[in-house]
Amino acid sequence: MALIDIPLSVMLCCVLLLSFTLNLILIRFQNRLPLLDIPNERSSHTKITPRSGGIALFASFLVGIFCSGYIDSLLFLIPVSFVFFVGLYDDMRPLSSKLKLFLTALPAVGLFHMGFSLEHFGTFFGKEIVLSYGFALLFFSFAISGFVSSLNLIDGLDGLASVVSLAILLPFAYMGYKYTDLFLFSITLMLMSSIFGFLLLNWHPSKIFMGDSGSMFLGFMIAIIVVYAIKKEYITAISALFLAGVPILDTLIVMLRRFLQGVHPFKADKTHMHHLILNYHKSIPRTVFILGLLQILFSYIGLGFKVRDDIFIFVLYALVFVLVYSLLTISDKGYKENV
Repeated sequence: MALIDIPLSVMLCCVLLLSFTLNLILIRFQNRLPLLDIPNERSSHTKITPRSGGIALFASFLVGIFCSGYIDSLLFLIPVSFVFFVGLYDDMRPLSSKLKLFLTALPAVGLFHMGFSLEHFGTFFGKEIVLSYGFALLFFSFAISGFVSSLNLIDGLDGLASVVSLAILLPFAYMGYKYTDLFLFSITLMLMSSIFGFLLLNWHPSKIFMGDSGSMFLGFMIAIIVVYAIKKEYITAISALFLAGVPILDTLIVMLRRFLQGVHPFKADKTHMHHLILNYHKSIPRTVFILGLLQILFSYIGLGFKVRDDIFIFVLYALVFVLVYSLLTISDKGYKENV
């Protein structure tokens, strides 16, 4: 039941305004919180900046959800809150990458038993792939944790994680509208409103960062929305590779390159897609714009590619992977030769 009976459009505006206001307050009192990002050799910024924006994202989203009454069950907020607080702790006292992966896999197990589960992974060569309970749970936990990590990894430029997240969420808002699915429609727009309020202050030159609390919260929420859409059969599991294409592609390419170079897969470096594009264009807004457009293109492909056999989508994704990998490898070599 809604705490306040107001139209969805008005609620969305209120969430955006609340997100913006909370971020302003966090900027104003930044020195009172142990959540400051101090520039280092990997940073794209040059001044100390608060990384508390995730608090505003999470809080404004919660207020919108509780006040709107458009969601029947709020149990999914328990694992979401757990992931947020793990990210918040990590912002104050950095955790190892392995521990963060484990701590985001745990709430994924909870999600699985709440009904946000996947056992059917599509049709390949005319045969439907159905996983056993144990393997489905293991794969689901790994996939959710991996995606949360992938969105966290692209949060390296002003506005990038926000713009990419908006580009990912847009087609799901459309699905909610198309299929008259109030849960999908309202929760997606509520999350987008929170992001917009933050992005107004996160655009280059950024006055505040979302931190790990924000990127992990967004990654987990997007994962929930994607899984929900798959369960409802609005999309197939394989099409999610395109609908969340930029973070997934970036992580897969970086991990492969590190493996081939004999480097630890969790070792921090500057070989992500946004680093290499920025090295070429020398403009943060332009780099964010390019990756945002790329995600919109991926989303369009994932939303519009209707086939009976998922092998075609998988092959197309593999070809895109090889193409992007080759282009980024050439770009990286050219950059190193000019340094």
